[in-house]
Amino acid sequence: MSDNDSSVIPSSLAITAMRDSGYKNTAYALAELIDNAQQENADCIEVICRQSESLVKERHRSRISAIAVLDNGGGMTPETLRKALQFGNGNRLNDRSGIGRFGMGLPNASISQAGRVDVWTWQNGPDNAYHSYLDVSEIEKGEMSLIPTPDQQSVPKEWSELSECIGKTGTLVVWTKLDFHRLTWKSAKSTLSNTEQIAGRIYRRFIHDGKLRLRLLAVKDDGSILSDHNAQVVDPLYLLPSPNVPEPFKDRPMFEFVHDDPVEIEYGGKTHTVHVRYSVALPETVEAANGADRGRTPYGKHAQANMGVSVVRAGRELMLDKGWCNGYDPRERWWGAEVDFPPALDEIFGVTNNKQAATHFSELATIDWQQLAEDGEDFRDVVNRLKEDEDPVGWLLELSDSLKRNLKQLLETVKAQAVGGRGSRKERHDQTDDATASANEAWTKRAKEKPIADDTAETSDDDLKALKEDLQETNKYSEADAENLIELIKEKSLKVVFLEADFPDSFQLFNVQSKGGLTEITFNRKHPMFDAVFATVNTVDEDIDELTKEEVLERLLRAINASKLLFAAWARYEREAGVDKARALERVRFDWGQMAASFLDLDDDAAL
Repeated sequence: MSDNDSSVIPSSLAITAMRDSGYKNTAYALAELIDNAQQENADCIEVICRQSESLVKERHRSRISAIAVLDNGGGMTPETLRKALQFGNGNRLNDRSGIGRFGMGLPNASISQAGRVDVWTWQNGPDNAYHSYLDVSEIEKGEMSLIPTPDQQSVPKEWSELSECIGKTGTLVVWTKLDFHRLTWKSAKSTLSNTEQIAGRIYRRFIHDGKLRLRLLAVKDDGSILSDHNAQVVDPLYLLPSPNVPEPFKDRPMFEFVHDDPVEIEYGGKTHTVHVRYSVALPETVEAANGADRGRTPYGKHAQANMGVSVVRAGRELMLDKGWCNGYDPRERWWGAEVDFPPALDEIFGVTNNKQAATHFSELATIDWQQLAEDGEDFRDVVNRLKEDEDPVGWLLELSDSLKRNLKQLLETVKAQAVGGRGSRKERHDQTDDATASANEAWTKRAKEKPIADDTAETSDDDLKALKEDLQETNKYSEADAENLIELIKEKSLKVVFLEADFPDSFQLFNVQSKGGLTEITFNRKHPMFDAVFATVNTVDEDIDELTKEEVLERLLRAINASKLLFAAWARYEREAGVDKARALERVRFDWGQMAASFLDLDDDAAL
């Protein structure tokens, strides 16, 4: 930069800043070019990676030498091509009818990964194409201040001969002078494999509806093919069948549709509908695990990779927002949610110009309207005040509130699916440290010290039959899990079992019932303490082997803290009970403490 350059933003500095435009990875940068092609009505788009052998630290490595995106869209005129290569320009600025709009996609995405981008576009056959380019080094040196006037130039054969969808009209974008510290993946196959995972999700509707064929081709410089296939659907709602989902859900949905809960937003003098669709895992996901944790299965791990709320704009996914999930709870993988809004609400949702995020929407994942309320304000007061202040959150609060309520209900459904998995599986009760085995041992020991009537009672076949019916109808256990528990009670002569169920209310923590000589301790899945303790460290939808030591410790600390809060709630209950009742509660606390000491195999003196 010369001393005489007094530009507000010197070109050499501007281009450097623009290269760091925040694309998450190479696949998201390629998505910008796919957007452009779709906007020009392309139904066939090819992403082609050329790979060469290079010497890196005295070792031969496979490295991408060029990346091209070729489409059969409408092509561009020379004038439009020149605009398309300008930052912040283009033919669709502020167009709210489709995917594009911002005028930054082609140049921004290209220079974020490559030092040079060449574009050929044609409306009368590829031999009559027009060509222009951007070169970062020329811009930095001050040698390029204007977009080169497009010249007529045939599409290079090295690309046209690889194409299967080149037609009378179309566009070819080629990235060269690739910056390997900018590329997320260095080889052609890994780049295309990861691009399929992301692009298959972003454009899932177009691919499923047959409106888009996305071909992914990796070739060596000598022309030999490394890989060649079409991108498949990746649906985080698991309603669209895809051969990429592991068996037994290959080519058939793994989830079932729950409902569409539309939310209307009035903005800019018009009413816009935001569709929020929900899905939940089929019961077969539990059955197909054959008694194992479904989270450990290949399809469980596939679902784990697609956790979150899918945010969709104009049919194209912007992001899979994981902020709406509890990352430590593996059950979150078994529901799906999709928020689908029109481009007219871009400002409200906070859509970024690289179409990778909806910032205002994401912020609400961790904010409740009560946190925003001022003294005496109810929900509607908060909404109206924020709208008066032109705060986008005001328009999104109703959507956020509805989404949180629905996600809570979906999680309850997921919990109910897996009720038989925790505590009723035979192989878990065979373990000597299992809580059921320990409780029964303590129960038997206590019966010798202070027997009660039911200690000698037998659990009859009628009792077990009633228990099985109750397990299936009230506790929502599957028939197989209910039978498994009944067999276990018979085989081990159990006197006490741990169950779980959805109680009518969320305030009763647990319940105690007897059936003959059997005592049932049933925990309420709706109580917050259930998730705070059991779902933190002992959940069926878990691949515990994949947790790091730090993750395990974090979960244990969370459970310990929740247990402390449980006793703090009891302490407050005693204080509010009044003097006379508090004395009775103090005695209950003392007696219960003694009982706990015996069950934990401690000396009474140690507990005092």
